[in-house]
Amino acid sequence: MGLRRNVFSMALLASAACASSVDPGGATSNSSLAHIPDLPRDLTASEQQAVTATNAFSFRLFRQASAAQGSTSMMISPLGAALGLGLAMDGAQGATYDQMRSALSLDAVSGADPVSGVRSLTALLGSLDPIGSFSIGNALWYRGDFPLNPSYAATEAGTRIGALDFASPASVQTINMWASDASIGRIPSIVDHIDSSQSLLLTNTSYFRGNWNARFDPADTHSDVFYAAAGPQAASYMYRRGLMLYYASHDLEAVDLPFGGGAFSMMIVQPRGSLTIDAVAALLEAGAWTDLVGKVRDVGMNLFVPRFRIVYDRTLNADLQGLGVRDAFIPNGADFTRMSPRGRELSLGVVKQKTLIDVNEDGTIASAGGTLVGSTSGFVPLVMRAERPFLFVIRERASGTIVFIGKVMSV
Repeated sequence: MGLRRNVFSMALLASAACASSVDPGGATSNSSLAHIPDLPRDLTASEQQAVTATNAFSFRLFRQASAAQGSTSMMISPLGAALGLGLAMDGAQGATYDQMRSALSLDAVSGADPVSGVRSLTALLGSLDPIGSFSIGNALWYRGDFPLNPSYAATEAGTRIGALDFASPASVQTINMWASDASIGRIPSIVDHIDSSQSLLLTNTSYFRGNWNARFDPADTHSDVFYAAAGPQAASYMYRRGLMLYYASHDLEAVDLPFGGGAFSMMIVQPRGSLTIDAVAALLEAGAWTDLVGKVRDVGMNLFVPRFRIVYDRTLNADLQGLGVRDAFIPNGADFTRMSPRGRELSLGVVKQKTLIDVNEDGTIASAGGTLVGSTSGFVPLVMRAERPFLFVIRERASGTIVFIGKVMSV
């Protein structure tokens, strides 16, 4: 007799809101906050390995999703995805486990629990910036009559694990309330219904909110053209003048914009010449990302960045399969027996991530006033205009952990 098929799904959700801090003393700041605040403690060896692994996974997953999306703006939370997929990997064995571990770039991570470094790193990052807010939440919901191994549940400290009646509409409300609380109201709903034949549902939320360390004055926001993938379009450009962290090469130019107290920043990377976003991502995946981060230096600049908002919803099954996760999706072919004594009946169903990012200057849009291009403090400023499709990365600066990565193809 064949094994019963029990599919479990994963909903991976992320939200980022980027706004300007209020600076009553002036319209701009000449401090780029090049100094990076120290972490409250040194990273453990497993956490250092987790940074390397999750950053490698970030660019690999981004390239898979980006290539499939083509000219559509998108954003993913690779750290959130790694944590959510790690939750499933912890319950896997055999080839199912090996494929997930390799896809998450955790092969080089030592120890019996390679996801532990990701979990403790995530907890550490959530307490770094008193001005901003960053959190990732995991939850595992299981049908009340489906058994979990006690040893598995004990491993997932910090994860909400709850039994639900999947046939009851109240279960949808319970999960959506959890997601709303975990994302501080940014994502109030993540599931519309639950298939009562499913046994497990894994959900993950990633939330970030940061005020720019140096303000974009709303009075300087003005209309201009953004050269989108589909053709020129009108855009609202924020403007800032002063010292900023900048680097340029033959292939790209990049500006690193710190948030709040400086723990987190957004790196905007614009390709040069005929290079595409995916080509630049391929260059960075090859190990150049750390090199790029280390090369940014204080430069006097006039910076123009369009306001943009991305709401993105993607099923990651094909992306993960492209990274080598195969057996986990095969009914009666996956092995999740570390999760449940009935783990041979389980397979991955839908792995989904919803993301939202809102980048603005937190003020009323107004016509530009005065001269936008000028000099301050005796320097002749460079001009950077993010006026064509660009890549952006939100990261924690001291550890180097990538939290979000995306591309703006239109505004």
